[in-house]
Amino acid sequence: MATKWNDLKHKSSAEVRANVKREADAELERIGFHKLRQARQQTQVAIAERLNVAQGAVSRMERQSDFLLSTLREYVGALGGQLELRVVFPDGDFVIETLAPAAKKRPSRMRSAGLRAAAKAR
Repeated sequence: MATKWNDLKHKSSAEVRANVKREADAELERIGFHKLRQARQQTQVAIAERLNVAQGAVSRMERQSDFLLSTLREYVGALGGQLELRVVFPDGDFVIETLAPAAKKRPSRMRSAGLRAAAKAR
């Protein structure tokens, strides 16, 4: 089970918390989602309209240090781009083709019963 930051932060000194904040801010600056938007000559308002959210939500999104790939895909899509995920190994690079969430189909009762029966037979 994941531990919440609020449960941990009191265990760290103010200096450690400040270092963590500086590192997170530096990572955000390095990634620079706002810079990406500015390079595409887009405003937060324009992106918000395309995403059907408030401008403040775009501002918060740009300041986040961690969010879902689906959120990033939507943000990049609102800029007119397409998100690609590349995995780099010493012996080669691989592009992960499917960033779209797989449609979850609920198995029918007949299929579920068949799967349970097959599992018991093993």
